[in-house]
Amino acid sequence: MRSLTELIREIPLTEEDTPEDIFASAPGFLFTDDLRNQHGDPGSIIVYKSQRFGDISLTTADPNGEEERTLFSHYLWNAGILMAERVSGQRLLNEQEETQWSVEGHNVLELGAGVGLVGIASTLAGASDVCLSDYPAEVVLDNIKRNVKENIPESLTPNARVEGHAWGVLDDDFAKAHYRKFNRVLAADCFWMPWQHENLALSMLHFLSDDLDARVLAIGGFHTGRAKLAAFFDVAEEQGLEVEEIYEEDAEGTRRDWVKEKDGGRENVTERKKWLTIAILRRGKQEAL
Repeated sequence: MRSLTELIREIPLTEEDTPEDIFASAPGFLFTDDLRNQHGDPGSIIVYKSQRFGDISLTTADPNGEEERTLFSHYLWNAGILMAERVSGQRLLNEQEETQWSVEGHNVLELGAGVGLVGIASTLAGASDVCLSDYPAEVVLDNIKRNVKENIPESLTPNARVEGHAWGVLDDDFAKAHYRKFNRVLAADCFWMPWQHENLALSMLHFLSDDLDARVLAIGGFHTGRAKLAAFFDVAEEQGLEVEEIYEEDAEGTRRDWVKEKDGGRENVTERKKWLTIAILRRGKQEAL
């Protein structure tokens, strides 16, 4: 199995190039270092090599201010690459996993869309309605809209839209109109801000459908520490989400059991960057009543 980083090319733009030039012709260099867990800088093109859909070329946002820069939504993270692979039907072991990760025919919400790869892949994979959401910063949302326009054919354009959503803000027009609408809520590398864990969990619950098969599909990297990831799942359960399945997988596809703590909290940074947490959550029994 190819490393996640082998699925990515990053192409710096020169002053003479335009994004349209690069979309039309996308040579580049290949990153094969499986320790690289973020891809893209302002003013670059990221090319995701999809086995199912071919090349998906993505521009990165150029954040205007400190608040926008600290969102890190101008990068593509390995968690997003793996999520795109999964919803595309890749890196799955059996029919049960194919069903768990399929978005075909589903209403899909992506939280923290970043450059928009997961939502784009979901649309191409046959989701009936895809909402790519991120923090309501114009530069971020405009970039996602550009990527959607460049990579989704006109025949599927009505199935994908971009919306601003700040986690935990559930009383605005968007949140009211989409209450419990989505039976697939996707979140890739959204867990590194402990102060946002409760808001993130509240948004997941607000938008997650009451359907019995409705699920939150979550993937997070360990690059900011195992403790932050573990803390999110604790908060999510307190708010009413139930972890149905959770395990770890590295960039090469090797799996192992999930643990909240490793090596007494002194886990080697270089080693942990290879690994991701994969989790499937559902509405808890009490919350569903």
